Amino acid sequence: MENIILQIVQKTAKNFMEYYEAKGIHDLAGMAEEFKTISDEMARDVLGAFVSAADDVIRSAREERMGDKIKIRESNVPRILLTALGEFSYKRTYYDTPDGREYIVDNMLGVYAYERIDQGISAKLVNHAAVHSYEKSAEIVTGGQISRQSVRNKAMNTGEVLYMPERSAAAPESIHIFADEAHVNLQSGKNTILPLITVCAGKQKVCKGRNELIEPFHVHGYKLKPEEHWEYVYALCAEKYDMSLVKEVYIYGDGASWIKSAFDVFAEAVHVLDEFHFKKRLRNLLAGKICSAFNLIVGTSIKANDKRTFDKTVQDMLTAIEEKMPVLEERDKKIKSVKEHAAYILNHWDAIQNIKLPGAIGSCTEAMISHALAQRFSRSPMGWSEAGLSKLAMIRVFVLNGCNIKPADTLAWKQNDGKRSAITTFEKYGSMVKKQQDTILKGAKNWRWFEVDELISGKITGTKVALDALGRIRNIS
Repeated sequence: MENIILQIVQKTAKNFMEYYEAKGIHDLAGMAEEFKTISDEMARDVLGAFVSAADDVIRSAREERMGDKIKIRESNVPRILLTALGEFSYKRTYYDTPDGREYIVDNMLGVYAYERIDQGISAKLVNHAAVHSYEKSAEIVTGGQISRQSVRNKAMNTGEVLYMPERSAAAPESIHIFADEAHVNLQSGKNTILPLITVCAGKQKVCKGRNELIEPFHVHGYKLKPEEHWEYVYALCAEKYDMSLVKEVYIYGDGASWIKSAFDVFAEAVHVLDEFHFKKRLRNLLAGKICSAFNLIVGTSIKANDKRTFDKTVQDMLTAIEEKMPVLEERDKKIKSVKEHAAYILNHWDAIQNIKLPGAIGSCTEAMISHALAQRFSRSPMGWSEAGLSKLAMIRVFVLNGCNIKPADTLAWKQNDGKRSAITTFEKYGSMVKKQQDTILKGAKNWRWFEVDELISGKITGTKVALDALGRIRNIS
């Protein structure tokens, strides 16, 4: 095995020097790309040598295998796997075992049957799919070597991942909770909502004109009942903060019924109407020449918390519409609109007044929804399956919370499939492979196997000089 590694390193060094001799110094980006290609090829060759050596050890342990009733069924069965090093191919032995047919080396490598993408690449694909389309994720991670359907399959096969916030060093005096939803098209042609709740300890100034939330985390509630969603949010808040020390809780939202369920869980919380929705309603109320004439008095009554004047002004507005709009159909439509928007403002009057509270930090629910959900789920003309939406919403929010899908997460669906029941039987063969590794490393730890005469025969070239110098290295470890 030492000779194989030596030959690989020798070939790689030769490739480097020949590249240098042929092209010399030129653009850095081009050189880096070429050198990476050469390095990746070397890494694949070395990895293949390790895997081949391990397979040889197991295949040669005939006496032990006979004792365990493990017989060779087929040798040199090829396997191709997409890895971080590119497409990696190796050959291994197929065995008949008391528990079925197995590739023992595949079990040691954690490679499952029918998988053509390794777990590391799978995890990268899923993490990118949380942010980009499936097609874009495939392009970023693999250069388009796999299809968008393969990326979707990896996402769908990812096990459940749950965000658990780190305990805050000190509980803030107040916490701020933003609630809103994205509207998502389903493949069935129907529309569904994807609720999102964001919790933070306030906001801080980053630079002029820009603030950021303090330690925010997100919780989506797709397919959850409102009370379940809010109970989950409270549990995460209790995990992050000592809630007995939190004096105030502000909940910002548009007043939807599912958001109002929050006050059954956060009983003493203050409801602050989201300013985006309030201003939108106010603009719609005052739209048009007739209604805009009431702009000043409406704005003044809201600012002064004068609900009676606001209500009276709305009645005056309706009277003016009846008197000045001759077309019956347009008049009825306008009256209906004014009543609808005025009713919304009146029903959320206290929450609107709470916008002015000293402790309120201003709502950012629309921006949060745009960044967290709409960017991935609503902006493109796409239709989601319910299963796909549920799975990717979980992954996206998990990633937005600063977490990463790990390689093992992408195969969580296979952990209990019974395919690896014989793995304990193979532990002794793993020990044999480890013993071989120790022998190799013991012989190579001072790198003396580089000291081989006549690494390259023939004339003295730049490549030979470089390799001879490499052979004189001492005590690298």
